[in-house]
Amino acid sequence: MASGKGGLKLLSFAQTALAPGAVVEGEIHDSGTVAQAISALWRRAKIRSKKVVVGIANQRVIVREVELPFLDEKDFRASLRFQVADHIPMPVDAAELDYQIIDDFQSDDGRHLMRVLIVAAASDMVESFISTAAAAGLRTVGVDLSPFAVARAISPVARGEVGAAGAEAVVDVGATVTSIVIHQNGEPRFVRILSLGGDEMTKAVAGDLGLSFEEAEAVKLDIGAGVIYAEAEQIILTHLDALVGEIRGSLDYFLSQGHNEAIASVILVGGGALTPGLVVRLGEALNLEVKLGTALSDMNLGKAKLTSDQAAMADPVAAAAVGLATGVRAA
Repeated sequence: MASGKGGLKLLSFAQTALAPGAVVEGEIHDSGTVAQAISALWRRAKIRSKKVVVGIANQRVIVREVELPFLDEKDFRASLRFQVADHIPMPVDAAELDYQIIDDFQSDDGRHLMRVLIVAAASDMVESFISTAAAAGLRTVGVDLSPFAVARAISPVARGEVGAAGAEAVVDVGATVTSIVIHQNGEPRFVRILSLGGDEMTKAVAGDLGLSFEEAEAVKLDIGAGVIYAEAEQIILTHLDALVGEIRGSLDYFLSQGHNEAIASVILVGGGALTPGLVVRLGEALNLEVKLGTALSDMNLGKAKLTSDQAAMADPVAAAAVGLATGVRAA
């Protein structure tokens, strides 16, 4: 990607399938296979740069809002590991830490406190991503939380380009991981990563109809494109309830914290966002309008040589890559 007078330009876009089991619920389980796939992708797409920003989102990343005694940021940064040790479910010596100070306030008993969003990622997990990239001949220059990257890619409010009343929820539904980030005018307030995604519906269709996983995925895509397949569609709708319930529960938890603003908008993105019925079911459950997000719609795609059909297919899964390429929160 590059920026110019006409805005962002996509220089190249490519994706590749990974062998089953190579990556499980957002964690690398077969570094060699992943490194080979990345290396082959770089050659095929003729990407010149060897610098990469790595995005992570899995159950070994913890994002938690905590209330702590007020400290100047310099003092807080110096004592970060001590301050958060009791608030994360992993040893601080085995974690990579980041934070954002949300605000400070006086408690009812007169104490000066501050709200802090803490990000903790298991060091060995982060290192597995960096070493896999290195094995593919790439140099990691930053590590970012994928939900932050997705929000930047699809929301001008998250990028701080425009203001908006209320909070905005960005929900990225992947194959096996769904991430949720809620921000208020670009300041992240809540993140949850769920081990649940679009593959759950595909597996249900495959099991109930006696199809292979690949055949069931093709059926799901056909339904999304308007092909009538009543039996498969009913199976999908039945199994959507679990995913919708988890998303709603996460948003309800955010709202239960009395200091947070009401959620005014919801943006849905990711390959799983195209699961038939998800937009409607989620909107009904939240009593809010749910919009599909796009990462490529305002971008110059000429250099990437994508046809309109190719761009439409790439758009749902491009958000994390676009967000990682356009800005980084170092972890």
